[in-house]
Amino acid sequence: MIFAFASDDKGLEIFEDESSAISSCEGVDVEEIPILFWDACGRPLKAVFIKANKRSKYSVVSGEYGLEPGGEFAPLLDMLDQVSYVEGPNPFVSVDEVRQHLTSQTSRTS
Repeated sequence: MIFAFASDDKGLEIFEDESSAISSCEGVDVEEIPILFWDACGRPLKAVFIKANKRSKYSVVSGEYGLEPGGEFAPLLDMLDQVSYVEGPNPFVSVDEVRQHLTSQTSRTS
């Protein structure tokens, strides 16, 4: 499971896996908005570009990226107050459900 937070509209989207997240979140948006990612336990992930985004006077072409542990931002549990809406499969339809999930993950790894 991958969590993706778009800092422009404060939406948190939940994806089944990394490939689903990457296919839904274009490289230009990841870089410009930015979009922040976390793993299923709420640990930060960084987007690592394999192929850079390309910009010209008339177009923008999204690059290719992958996700790796180690983003330089807070764990998702600490960022939930910034989330304005959640988009994901049941049971992840609200911030409270995401918080419950992350709290249970944290207690398992402690």
